[in-house]
Amino acid sequence: MAITSLPAWPLILFGVLEPIALGWAWITTMNDPFQYFNDQAPNYPQERDDFPPQALILTLMMANVLLLLAAVAVICCFTTRASVTKWYLFAVALADFGHIYATYKGVGPEHFWNLGKWNHMVWGNVGVSAFLNVNRWLTLLGAFGTGRPANVAKKNM
Repeated sequence: MAITSLPAWPLILFGVLEPIALGWAWITTMNDPFQYFNDQAPNYPQERDDFPPQALILTLMMANVLLLLAAVAVICCFTTRASVTKWYLFAVALADFGHIYATYKGVGPEHFWNLGKWNHMVWGNVGVSAFLNVNRWLTLLGAFGTGRPANVAKKNM
């Protein structure tokens, strides 16, 4: 019996690797909220003394969203209901654009277009998001195949 409607590569990428990365981001954010906050815009470094309670609250809320997204990714990727997986991939593909745009607005165009100035956080926010986005659209377009037996596909369509 199938446990997913995804082909192998998208299942590994979106159902295993991405949730692990999101879980790791949650751990690092909870471990040092200030550093996570400060790394978002490396061209505007802050001092720990300048980390207001509002920023702490928003950073910890972001950590909560990261953990939630990890769980949702696992649930939506490990289902035989193709429509659930497709709508999930469509929603997060659109969200990828917002994620990249938020980074662009935060760091500014001069920093955004100068890859040599990117830190690990900007690479994650832009580079990894763009990589995932391309793979989401390719999956939705069927570039990796269907990944499910015909009898499961008929039930879920």
